[in-house]
Amino acid sequence: MGTHGSRSSGLTVLISLLVLLVTPLLFAQVQSGSVVGKAMDQSGAALPGVTVTLSGIGAPQTFVTDAEGNYRFLNLDPGTYELSAMLEGFSSLRQRVLVTVGRSAEVNLKMAAAVAETLTVTAVAPVIDTRSASTGGAIVDHAELENIPTARDPWVVLQSVPSVLVDRVNVGGNESGQQSYFIGKGVERHQTEWNIDGVPVSDMAATGTSAFYYDFDAFEEMQISTGSSDPSVRTPGVHLNMVTKRGTNELRGSARYFTTNKDMQAEGSIPDDAKSYLASGVNSVDGINDYGLEVGGPILRDRLWIWGAHSNNGINNFAATNAIVTGTNPQLQRTKLENWNGKLNAQITRANEADIYFMWNEKKVNGRGLSTTRPPETALNQAGPGDILKFEDTHIINANHYLSASYATIRNGYTLTPVGGRDVDAWWDSDNGWHRTYNYFEQDAPQKNTHVEASSYVKLGALNHELKYGFDYRDTPVRSETVWPGNGNFGNFYDDYALAALTRPAVPNFGSRYKDAYLGDTVVLRNLTLTGGVRYDLQSAKNFGSNVPANPVVPDLLPAVSYAGDERALEWKGFSPRITAAYALDTAKKTVIRGGYNRYMDQLGSSDAGSSNPFYRVQMLYYYWEDLNGDKTVQRNEIDFDSGLYSFKNIDPDNPAAGYAPGRIDYNQKPTRTDEFNVGVEREIGAAFGVSLNYTWRKRTNFTWDQYEKTRGAGDFYTSADYVLAGSTTGTLPDGSTYSVPYYKLKPGTPVPTNYVTTNRPDYYQTYNGLELAATKRLTDKWMLRGNVTVMDWKQHVGPDGFVNPTPIVSGDSCTSCNGDVVASSGGIAGYINSRWAYSVNSSYNLPLGFTAAAAAVGREGYVIPYFRRVNPGDSSGNKEVLVSDSFGNDRLPDLFNLDLRLAKDFNLAGRAGLNLSIDLFNATNQRTVLWRDNRMYTANGTDLTRNNKIEQLQSPRIWRLGARIKF
Repeated sequence: MGTHGSRSSGLTVLISLLVLLVTPLLFAQVQSGSVVGKAMDQSGAALPGVTVTLSGIGAPQTFVTDAEGNYRFLNLDPGTYELSAMLEGFSSLRQRVLVTVGRSAEVNLKMAAAVAETLTVTAVAPVIDTRSASTGGAIVDHAELENIPTARDPWVVLQSVPSVLVDRVNVGGNESGQQSYFIGKGVERHQTEWNIDGVPVSDMAATGTSAFYYDFDAFEEMQISTGSSDPSVRTPGVHLNMVTKRGTNELRGSARYFTTNKDMQAEGSIPDDAKSYLASGVNSVDGINDYGLEVGGPILRDRLWIWGAHSNNGINNFAATNAIVTGTNPQLQRTKLENWNGKLNAQITRANEADIYFMWNEKKVNGRGLSTTRPPETALNQAGPGDILKFEDTHIINANHYLSASYATIRNGYTLTPVGGRDVDAWWDSDNGWHRTYNYFEQDAPQKNTHVEASSYVKLGALNHELKYGFDYRDTPVRSETVWPGNGNFGNFYDDYALAALTRPAVPNFGSRYKDAYLGDTVVLRNLTLTGGVRYDLQSAKNFGSNVPANPVVPDLLPAVSYAGDERALEWKGFSPRITAAYALDTAKKTVIRGGYNRYMDQLGSSDAGSSNPFYRVQMLYYYWEDLNGDKTVQRNEIDFDSGLYSFKNIDPDNPAAGYAPGRIDYNQKPTRTDEFNVGVEREIGAAFGVSLNYTWRKRTNFTWDQYEKTRGAGDFYTSADYVLAGSTTGTLPDGSTYSVPYYKLKPGTPVPTNYVTTNRPDYYQTYNGLELAATKRLTDKWMLRGNVTVMDWKQHVGPDGFVNPTPIVSGDSCTSCNGDVVASSGGIAGYINSRWAYSVNSSYNLPLGFTAAAAAVGREGYVIPYFRRVNPGDSSGNKEVLVSDSFGNDRLPDLFNLDLRLAKDFNLAGRAGLNLSIDLFNATNQRTVLWRDNRMYTANGTDLTRNNKIEQLQSPRIWRLGARIKF
């Protein structure tokens, strides 16, 4: 670090004048933390000229305190460091400090007149970040990642974060082969921002998912935030910063092996009402083997370091849902996750450091998509390696300015190949579903990312400003292909007739680009910290040109078609202000109160434009068909063209030679916006032990929807005036209560809705209220704890213009016309995600003789199960899923509880090496909670369990896992 201050440049002063109380020192940086503080004498007077040295990870850094005694060390990798301070006439001082990602450790150095050569302070690093603008989330350090019994993936960590709800229960790793769906503070997963070592890795085609799977032992630390004044954060969704390990001046590493199998799992009990259709092995483990190695150390001490890791995780599971009838064996799905990680850190000069990071990941799945209508030959085998390559350089210009820049590329894509092959034809029948093979899918989604960030420390008058500003550019193109195998067509067999589906592949080519700039400032006035920030986003998504081939059987009906691409891009742009105030109630800053206002803009996914691409979906024409030779394959001479077109899908039947999409984009639409107010208090109640209470209120507006128009491009939209009462559906719900719900149909003569515009939904918004009580105790004095209890309320507000059909239809995340009703995410596999309360506790304790006991418990209210009847209103518009529950959030699944336990023993080996043996027990109480039931009422009587209310998924039974880890 530099040793002297300098005169601020004119540009820096201008920026500081433009920013009003803008965000804190750290901005929750995606891969680093900082140490700041003041050197003072025993009376509290500032000591300028103190030489402060930080050592521990990487090269030692030195800072000479300024005229007010301030020092700062920025952009630090997480870990334990040592601070030393020297000034003539005073005793030297040494103090340990813990750096965590995204937080500022404030350590004031109180120096005594020279009475001893060195004074060592053993005070525990502060657990409260007085400068933090975060209003929720968690920091999960290496000790917790290693010692708490979990299924060892980031999605499991998320379920322990306040206000985050995950769609599934991962018992011993049985769900680690697929990404979980989740929400945070009333915001869907598609607003999640994934970052690993500073690289954004969100998949913008399936917005909010991660582009990769990860080696859990590669993580040094994880930070998860669900609300923040940090202007570098765009969205109101969950924000993850995952920091991998790095090489240090000491050669260190570890190797591990974790294993479990079906012989270590309890037999899964089946509820009495499901014994007729559920197999005992449903949602259970066949075998999971997780092994890997990581090692790092110096190439040149204090100059050049290297670290690398390899992992392999094989996950073999039996079917998770009611895919198999009693008396048969559940189908087995095999998943393999493999990772390579590497990092090179270099201290090029005393003022410049750089690093190169690389990760390669591949996921392979055999048997994806198995179900009652998808036998093994129609399942899909998934494959597709991807990688990240990042270059980053940080330069300390002087004591008051630093600059960091990075560039990263991502290669990512995958294929879904049908087990039955691509050279045979699929067919379908109404009794048993698909046969012989299925469609093929391939996607390529590379990314490029540039990030520049700088910090400046400026004194204006009597106030010190800690400025931070940055810029990002990201390019995320997507190209995919969906093709039906064989001759590109498939037959459909019904009881007394058959249809030929004639298809043309989906080959969309689209992409999105992101530009943003942000700046901020922190002003500290004794115990008061004022922060704020503003960011500007320009997001765009566009369809590019592409070509679709002709159907080989009917090239005259489905010829080759070209699409030139969109003439303009869909753009979301705007400013997002952030402001927060924090006040320490005591001089020791053990109690801090916070409050603030934040605005967020949703992230625009590339598929938000891609869904209007004429080649986004497979195009289909249906004709009557007679399988004359009985080979279940469509030939031209078997198609009944004389009877005319039976139906069509994703195509203009009057002009099949033209590129056509049923939807178009309103280019004047506004981005979905979230306004947030929060207030909270945090108290340090012991060494490294803090508790907090936070309240958050949110209002989300400018939602988008598909608004149907009667004439394509005319804007003559349907309204509720186009519907009349058609009748009522009546019956009995599974709990015995009766229902009678009216449904509506189009007025006679009104055309069936076909074409739509993606635009803002009028007269509609959502609110969220949440109260979080959290406690965090870092691993000191032999124990650690991180726990929370959350109470939350997430609702929608729908006015008369916020819906069209007055029928209460179950669609999306709620009922389309239910004002004031619950919102629940429909994206998961286990119900509609919404709980009014949830809790989690992670804890470990170091016992005598090298033993460690640990536990992880989660609980929540059962998710929403909105029962519906499928009703045909008789207006040719098709079936509607009519809500028959009293309200969308009225019926719920049973409350969930899951407890995982661990007992581990450390053994000392030669030198610094050690062996850790562990035994984990997942779902220790062997809960078999019903996670999902079929919410469709097939018959009017809900108690008719031959069809209604069938169990789809149960909590996986209790299972043991054995583990061994060698450290050196």
